[in-house]
Amino acid sequence: MSFYFTDQIQQSFNKIFHQCNKDVAWAGKAELDALVKADEEGQEIPGIGDVYAILARVYSGPQFTWIEAGFPEDDTKAYSYLHTAIRKGSAIAILQAMRTSGALTPTIEKELPMTKDEAFQRVYEGAQKGCSYCAYAIANVFQWEDYRLLPSAQKIVNEGEPSGVVHFLKSLFVQVDQRRLAAKITSIAQQWLHKSAASGLVITYRNLRVTYVEQNNRAMEEQVIFEGAEAGLPLMMYLAGHICKSRAEHERALEYFERGAAMNNGMCLRESAEYYAKPCESNKRIPQDIQKALKYYERAAISPDHLDFNDHAYATMQAIILRTLNIDGQSQDWSRIAHLLQQPAIYTLDAIWPYLAYVFTFKKGNTPAIETAVECVNKASKCYDRYGSYDYADHLWQLAEGYCYEIGAITKRPDLDQAVTFYEHARESINRLNTRTDNCFGTGEPLVIPDEASERLEAFELVDGHYQYKKGVTQSSTTCNPMPPTWPQNSVDVLEIFEESTTGWRTNKYDWNFIQREWDTQKYLSFIIYDNRQSIENVIYDVYSIVMFHNEDKNSCTIYLYGYIEDPTELDETLDPTVYEIRYFKEMSIPEGLGLIKDFYDNATLPVIDESWEKQYKNTTPPREYVLTCDNDIFYLNQYEYPNQMIKDALEGVANGKYDVISVRPSSIDDHCISYYIERKKGKNLRIQLYATVDEDNEYVFERESCNLTSINYWIQESITINKLPDLSDWDEIKQK
Repeated sequence: MSFYFTDQIQQSFNKIFHQCNKDVAWAGKAELDALVKADEEGQEIPGIGDVYAILARVYSGPQFTWIEAGFPEDDTKAYSYLHTAIRKGSAIAILQAMRTSGALTPTIEKELPMTKDEAFQRVYEGAQKGCSYCAYAIANVFQWEDYRLLPSAQKIVNEGEPSGVVHFLKSLFVQVDQRRLAAKITSIAQQWLHKSAASGLVITYRNLRVTYVEQNNRAMEEQVIFEGAEAGLPLMMYLAGHICKSRAEHERALEYFERGAAMNNGMCLRESAEYYAKPCESNKRIPQDIQKALKYYERAAISPDHLDFNDHAYATMQAIILRTLNIDGQSQDWSRIAHLLQQPAIYTLDAIWPYLAYVFTFKKGNTPAIETAVECVNKASKCYDRYGSYDYADHLWQLAEGYCYEIGAITKRPDLDQAVTFYEHARESINRLNTRTDNCFGTGEPLVIPDEASERLEAFELVDGHYQYKKGVTQSSTTCNPMPPTWPQNSVDVLEIFEESTTGWRTNKYDWNFIQREWDTQKYLSFIIYDNRQSIENVIYDVYSIVMFHNEDKNSCTIYLYGYIEDPTELDETLDPTVYEIRYFKEMSIPEGLGLIKDFYDNATLPVIDESWEKQYKNTTPPREYVLTCDNDIFYLNQYEYPNQMIKDALEGVANGKYDVISVRPSSIDDHCISYYIERKKGKNLRIQLYATVDEDNEYVFERESCNLTSINYWIQESITINKLPDLSDWDEIKQK
């Protein structure tokens, strides 16, 4: 039953916001998208303004929905839909705009179909009838103090308060009790949040919890957390598990964490991994399961960023350590380890240098780059000197440094004595690890690190005080951690979609049979070429990725080729040409697409690119980003559909006294930019200041007065679109530096 939206819109809204099932939520969004499309085609859709309002919230980011839904964040679309919703008469959209920074632009302020107070009254009526979203919006009005701008909301706050005369008399003797007023407003917000949650809006529990945290009411905070967990909100599942963990209720805590992990919540994934990897922390009440722990750590490493989740680096390093240590028979899949090492979360950790040194030196699932390997070896060595040991990773950088000396990458000519020295250090480190029973995962068993160092040392013998290769040996070798020896496995990673995440694992251990099997279940497969890159003359060079995308109709696919191209219009031979990233793409049948991929996989042969392929540049020069400020409000113009109209309306606003000063300027000052600052003067005139920055040593400021808004708007538009100054002959130059 619907109390505010139409029944059709309410059903779609419920799918998105009344539960936390990703597939159901996306189905609800698709239904609303279909209504928008019908509206754009001219069909009459009852309540269409509310459809745009709901979608505006969906596109505003995970803080407005729930992050595990995976909805795309699109500021431009969010603003556009919110403005359309307002123009189409959605009262709830007006209240949303009051809560959305940059939404109430000068243009929208002019076009409001009703006053903000009238919008509040309409939504308040829906909340009283039982609409979960209306109740949530009304709660926001009080929780975030928008009530100060709404007479009807102020009336609610003042109900039961003493008369104005009594307030005046009290104010002569005592200060008004602001704490009592704040408590009353919070109570009103909580009342509506409870009604919203009871009506099914699961995200309400986040706001409700905040109100009790601010009151330091731990009992009610915990009650809300457990209610939110039962309602299915992953964040509340994590918090409920955390409470149980603090009480040593470990089995119950793990139940909450695994429920959240099933929904791809990063914090729950991390906590579940910890329980299965380190049962000693729960007094061994949770059986150790290294396979599960690794699965959860790896998923946590690539989980979407949660507002409160800052542990990607920890989860990533735990996954790397588990795979490296070969605990419980885990495969040392160095392609997967190399992929984990690419996660941005661990870029600042000194702990990554031994692993990077190893993968770059021995081409383990990464681009062979010996110069990078040497750099990583040097950094690993310096950190070793600083910290004394990497504990579980000493042997990795020692093996890498030994090999760099062996091939002369450090000393420009082979130094076998130094190579043997580091291989011996690596052997000692491996032996130390393999005899320890106190590893950080508490298995109680010695590790089984493959002894690559001993195998490499077999290549050398001591002659006259120096090491040399044994007869018939030209380089040390190892059978440890083998990589497939033939092309393309040593050049191409297949990106496998992992679980239901949009991020996949790169691995080079898959054969063609695997690729064919995966194609039946995956949305796309990506072939990342990190060696032996191919080019098509005069078309595309250094093709670094080929993607096969499964189209919606399931009977066709689209092939994408990603690479680079030089700007052919640049004829100055004294300058380096501009290089753009580019992609070519073409739709074709499934057999054609698989045939193209198979030919590339077997023979490293790229397809013929003719006029039937489309091309798209990825990094053409972006336009300069400008912002419009109206007093203290800032609007990033590239995020809006009609920026020119916004500037025009802002000019009218400063002319009629709505704003004291407006400006149009770049969002960041660069080497060459034009900025305008405009304020009211007496009468109808405006004072315009123009700042023209040529470089850091030359900034010019010009000033004039004018009442011609058309001319001012024209000057601004030319400056921000083609970086052109107006005719400055009748302007006053007031400053130069």
